[in-house]
This record gives sequence, C-alpha cells and structure tokens, in this order.
Amino acid sequence: MEQRVEQKASGRRRRIFSLRLKITLTFLVVGFAVTALLSYSVYRVLDAGLLSQMQGRVLDLARLGSQMVDKDAMSRLAAGVSKDPSDDAVKKAEASADFKLVSDSLNKVRGVDARLVHYIYTFAPTADPKAALYIVDGDVLSLLADKAAGKDVPDDSISHYSSDFDIASYPVAKRALSTHAPMVEEAWSYDPDFKVNSITGYSPLFSRSGKFLGVLGIDMVDSDVRILLASVTRIMLLVFAGALVLIMASSVLFGTIFTNGIVRLDRVVRTFDQDNLSLRVPVRSRDEVGRLSVSFNEMAETIQQYHVRQGAFLEAYGKFVPHELLRLLHKDSILDLKLGDQSEKEMAVLFSDIRSFTALSESMSPQQNFDFLNSYLKRMGPEIRANNGFIDKYIGDAIMALFAGGPNDALSAAVGMKRRLVEYNRDRAKVPYDPISIGIAVNAGRLMLGTLGESERMEGSVIADSVNLCSRLESLTRVYGASILTTGKTLVGLADRSTFSFRFVDRVRVRGRREAVLVFEVLDGEAEEVRERRESYRAEFARAQRMYYGREFEEASKILEDLARANPDDPVVSIFRSRSGLLARTGAPEGWEGVVEIDTK
Repeated sequence: MEQRVEQKASGRRRRIFSLRLKITLTFLVVGFAVTALLSYSVYRVLDAGLLSQMQGRVLDLARLGSQMVDKDAMSRLAAGVSKDPSDDAVKKAEASADFKLVSDSLNKVRGVDARLVHYIYTFAPTADPKAALYIVDGDVLSLLADKAAGKDVPDDSISHYSSDFDIASYPVAKRALSTHAPMVEEAWSYDPDFKVNSITGYSPLFSRSGKFLGVLGIDMVDSDVRILLASVTRIMLLVFAGALVLIMASSVLFGTIFTNGIVRLDRVVRTFDQDNLSLRVPVRSRDEVGRLSVSFNEMAETIQQYHVRQGAFLEAYGKFVPHELLRLLHKDSILDLKLGDQSEKEMAVLFSDIRSFTALSESMSPQQNFDFLNSYLKRMGPEIRANNGFIDKYIGDAIMALFAGGPNDALSAAVGMKRRLVEYNRDRAKVPYDPISIGIAVNAGRLMLGTLGESERMEGSVIADSVNLCSRLESLTRVYGASILTTGKTLVGLADRSTFSFRFVDRVRVRGRREAVLVFEVLDGEAEEVRERRESYRAEFARAQRMYYGREFEEASKILEDLARANPDDPVVSIFRSRSGLLARTGAPEGWEGVVEIDTK
C-alpha cells in the first residue's frame, strides 16, 4: 500500500516537473514573441503618427500658400497659360511683375520650413485629365539667375511657365484638380533627386470671384522623421534586450502559476466566434485542463451545429423577406421587424407582366404552370439584382421590383430583362414552345416602405402613388404595343439620358389620377432591327406629334399617313394617324388638350 502511494507521488512529481518545464519554455517563447510584436507595433504606430503629422504639416503649408498668393496676379498668370506657348510668351510671363510677386509668395511659404520643403509650385488643369501646365514654380527665377550667372543649369530642370506637368502617375494631384479640394498624399514617395522620401500636399487656388485657377503643391521630405525613427530604433533595441533578460528570469517564477493547457484554451476561447466556429482545443492531458478542453470542444460542436442551422434559416427567410427591405427599414434581422415599421424613400419601381398569360395558363396543367413560371422568373431575377434592385413581390406572373439607386438602375434592369427574354424564347423554341412577350414599366418617385398586416400575419410592402402609376403604366404597354414604358418625370431623374434611347408616346390620364402623365417608350427594349428602324424616323414622328398637339391636324395626318404606310407594325404611329385623321375631319372639341383618358385595369 505504501509502495503504491509512493509510486503515485513520484508520478505526480514527474508530471509537475514536466509541466513546469513546458510552462517555462512556453512563457519564454510567448514573452519573446509579445515583446517583438509590441516593439514592432510601437515602431509602426510611431511611423504612422509621424507620417500623419507630416501630412498635416504639409497640408497646412499648402493651405497657407494658397491664401498668401496674390489672387489678382495668379488670375492674370493662369489666364495666359497655354498648351504650346511661344518662347517669347514664356519669357515675357517669367519677367513680369505678376510672376515675381507670386514666386516671392511661394518662397516665403517655403521659408517657413526651408530645410524640409524642397519644391513649391502651382499648376493649372488642361482638357487632358492626365496632364497639367505649370503656372509658377518657386525655383524658376533663382535657376534662371544661376543660368545667367554662368552656372551649369540644365534647361529641363526648370519648370517654365506653361510647361507640361505629367500628372498621370500622381493620382492625388489629379483628384485635387478635379475636386478643387485640399488633399495630401497617403504615403511617402521616393525622391531620386535628393535620395529621400517625400510627401506632397495640394491646395486649390481661386480668384477673388471664386473661379478655380489651379492647384498649389508643396513637396516636403522626411529628414526629421528618419532621424527620429533611427533614435527610437536604438532605444527600442536596448529595451528589447532588457525585456528578454527580464522574461528569462520571470518565466521560471511564473511558470508554476500558468499552465500551457489553460493558455491554449484561453487563446482558443478568445478567437472563437462566428468566423472560427470550427476551432477546437487539442486535448493533450487527462488533468482538469484536459477535461475542461473536452467540455469546451463539446460546447463548440453544439454551437457550430446551431450556427449552421441558423444560417440556413436566415438564408431561407431572405428568400421570402428581402434583406434589402430590412436594410431600408434600418433593421438587422427579421426578428427586429414590428408591425407598422415604415420609412419614406426616393426610389424607382419596376412592374413586369407576361402578356396573354391567362390564355397561356389555361392550356397548361397546374404543375406545368408552376414549372413555366419558375423557369421564366429564374431568368428575370438575376437581371434585377445585377442592377442593384430587389424583388418586392411576385403577383402571379407579374414582378414588382424596387431600386434604391434610382431610375438608371431600374431601366437598365428592364432592358436586361428583355434581352434575357430573347434567350429564354430561343430555348423555348427548341422544345418547341410558343414564344412569350412581356411588358415592363418603370416609374420613380417617393414611396413608403413598411410592414402591413396584423399581429399574427404581416408582410413588407410599399405604398405610394408612384407605385400605382407604375402598375397602370405596365397595362399601357399592351395599348401601345411597347416593351418598356416610363414617365417623363422618371427620365428627368436620369443621371445620363444618353444611356438610353427613348421616344415620346402620349399624354395620358389613367384611372385614379387627375393629372396627365407624359409617357415615353424605351426603345432599347425592342429587337435591334426594330429599334434601329424606329430611331430612323423618330425625328419625323416627333415633328408630327408637335403638329398634332399644336392643332395642325391636317399637316400631322399627312406625315403620319406616310409613316404608317412605311411602318405598319408601329402601333404608336397608327394610333396618332387615326387620331389626327379624325380630328382633321371633325375638329378638336372645346377644351381639347391632347390628353387621352385610358381606363387601365
């Protein structure tokens, strides 16, 4: 019995000794790594801080320079800058009082910190965004004086008035020219002339009337920074050496307190989060630390399985409640939604519908209906998402989508949907199935997003006159035989109208609205040959429309008759031909404004 006790005690002592040895070595290695990392981090923080200080310093000097420069003199000099000036014009400008006045101002700014400021200059923009022209370089007059005194001064080292300044490789300088705002480079750049690192700050120059003239640039070198960093490096090396000695002495003392397993477990626990759920603690002992590691691994496995199920749930509910809707309502999760949550936004709405779907669906079984719609919708949805939109809801064969980015995205999605429809019909023809056609409407305006329903059942929805109008507009695609219709107000909101090809269709008052709506057809949605043909006579058709609305019905009728004969497949031309012919015979009724009442459903 006593022998077994002694054997157990001896084994415990061996385990304790082995654990102490491992802890001592681990503490030494960890201490070394932490000290090295801390030293490096301090160095990097100091380097970044000094860079930030230099950035602020050079930017302040650039701003000071832009204020000190005489605005009238700079305005006159900037006005004379040209791409290919004559030698006489350059010499005259550099000999002028304005040039000297500006040069003296620049050199006064340089004198604030002459040891670090190597260059100070001004330059003006050109039609080429990658090129600029020097106005006044602070070194020009002194270099010309040196050259006149017989010193060897290469001419290409002088940045003469109106000489080229290639800013293609200076993105900050280009941005300063385009934005007219003070800027500073984000990192050091190497100056081969002085073999030092430098950083440049830019400040815009304006005339007294506020006209943008150009940019003032200041190049400042890092001489002081390098001296300070070298001194700090020497100090840090001494501190690092002392820290290593302290770590070696303290590792033996504290090695008995900490265990390698606890350190390892603590490290894992600290890094265990939703991005590292597969992390596990290696079990290397049977003591309390080992059992704690086993318990942690079991808990981690449970959490990982729950996270996988939760991720699947979040992915599933995102297919029913768009994540974009949650973001627009400023909610992180569907769990945060409450009945009555709402937000007002300026957005574009898109409605699309399959034409003659009722007749088509009656010829198919329920299963075929679902297969057909899913096959169609899976081609349309990606186009909407690719253009920064999201599908608010499906209404049978119809799609309602929202675009927070505005009408450009919505119209691009509409054109993309029509192109995908061409591919889809090409695939249907192989089966063979009859081709289908769709009508799309886009309208932009303010709308309310929110949740509707009651406590046991609610859904996200949008409410707005612009939404109702878009739905009515989609119905009009059948009336005018158009693929894509939009409103004049929507076109006004386009960032670039040249992106799309469109033509005016009609002045319409739809059900539920008092005001008439200007309806336009987006020709990009038509087949290429149809679009090109309609574009070819768009100007002539527009002239006939102007005559029609100007009550020149007989003249409009003549033009429209010719257009209708040449283009019998254009429903809009046929509509206006019929209207103008009738009004030419009967005359316009009292109060006629050219607005058509259409009862859409």
